[in-house]
Amino acid sequence: MANRVYFASQGLSIGGTTVQGAQSVGISINYSLEQAFQLGRLAIYDNIVTDGEVSVTASKNLDGNSTMFTLFGGGNIASHGTTTKSIVVASNTSEAATALEASQTATTMSGCYLSSLSYTFPSDGFATEEISFVTDNKSTAGTVAAPTSTSKENVYRHHVTASGVHASDNITNISISADLGREAMFKLGQFRPYHRFANFPFEVTAEFTIANTAVDTTVVALGATSCTGDGDLPAQQTIKVIVCDSNSDATTAGYVFTMSGCRLSAVSQDGGDTGGGNASTTFTYTTYNTLDVSESFS
Repeated sequence: MANRVYFASQGLSIGGTTVQGAQSVGISINYSLEQAFQLGRLAIYDNIVTDGEVSVTASKNLDGNSTMFTLFGGGNIASHGTTTKSIVVASNTSEAATALEASQTATTMSGCYLSSLSYTFPSDGFATEEISFVTDNKSTAGTVAAPTSTSKENVYRHHVTASGVHASDNITNISISADLGREAMFKLGQFRPYHRFANFPFEVTAEFTIANTAVDTTVVALGATSCTGDGDLPAQQTIKVIVCDSNSDATTAGYVFTMSGCRLSAVSQDGGDTGGGNASTTFTYTTYNTLDVSESFS
């Protein structure tokens, strides 16, 4: 019997494949309750469970191994609408082990749907992926193979470039996120949901934080907009975040995150106050149903 669970004793798999570079994993259970009351009494009349939901959240470093997103259902977000897979979380039964071993306890969340995902590319720290899944089925079964020892390099700031917007700016952070807005569907004669549908269209956002060299010069001229033109309204554009294959060379793309049909939706400038901090501007771009993640490693 183990006295504790810590990072070296845990493992995570998606669809039977161990996640390489995993940083954290959490499991939560939430029961929805509905109360019934009756005339003539203040005390509750009934308190029933209407739904049970299991959520799994996990993060990993981008490290030259497959993302959890592609392990789950491929690199195109539009293909994840009905995809389901099993997520297994395991830990050693002996604290003496220094890595995940065959003697382990595990829990399996079957029939998981992708719920949300995000990628962060900071100028200080490793690039990371965070993802969440949802299901209504959790059992005490399954195993996870120990991750392999690889020489792949974790993604740092010098591996990341942008194409399409702000390529020549001093980018200090990029984030990409999407929420599939899962909702349960029920039918008479069955307690558990028979489906958890995704709310199309999927909104995908990309945020670029820039270290200012001058005040923001984005033009807003709504009066110039007419039926014959858009004036100075933001045009649609394709955004790419490119991560070089650090095991090969900087000219070879390891990960490419592509979003088409993006429009500028918000600009926020702050900082540069008397506390001594630098001024920065965050540009937010929005699109729908278009997030493609391609992977190619040496």
